Amino acid sequence: MSTATLTVPTSRTREGIVAVALTLGSLAVAIMLVWSPGLPNEDFSYADLAPVRDTAWAALLVDGLGFAVAGAALALAVCMLTRARGAVWANVGAVLTTIGGMAFFAAEFAFGTFSWYATALPADSGTQLITYVHDNSGHVLGVQAASFVAYNLGVLLMCVALWRARAVPRWLPVAIAVLTLAQFAMPSGLGRVEEAVTMLSFVPIGWYLMRGLP
Repeated sequence: MSTATLTVPTSRTREGIVAVALTLGSLAVAIMLVWSPGLPNEDFSYADLAPVRDTAWAALLVDGLGFAVAGAALALAVCMLTRARGAVWANVGAVLTTIGGMAFFAAEFAFGTFSWYATALPADSGTQLITYVHDNSGHVLGVQAASFVAYNLGVLLMCVALWRARAVPRWLPVAIAVLTLAQFAMPSGLGRVEEAVTMLSFVPIGWYLMRGLP
């Protein structure tokens, strides 16, 4: 392969694919967070999940998949925008966000699938099984929590990369960083809305990627 082939700039088609994936993934998560179809806000008990088992399973699938797609697309977009100054920050952040997104999807879908099968059991057996998982949650909820932290740490590192590269207006990475940190301090009543706004704050990065700012 020649040197010329290796240095061909990213095509508008590829930039468009990344921007569309970032937009759709972010929108999917934001909608699931605000709408929460069939998902109880706090207690994932048998009584809460059994009446909405099909809707809850589908919602967790869409939310987790959107989270993973948005993370991977954000990582690609930031790496495309920061090819020189800020590139190291972007690379490390991209790895954390991509892996975190995939692990979050795996854990969320695993819990959604488990809940669907558990709520197919008689009430006594299903309640005992779900209670056991709540009491020993490290294999699912522990992975979900760790991957969420890794995902957002990667986002913060990519905000540093965008700031250093001046690839987008400097208010944008600052706003994303503030929203990202606020997720860990927001009261539970507003948590879903704040997380939805955080996801939507990624969308302008795709627009700037398509616009072709240096």
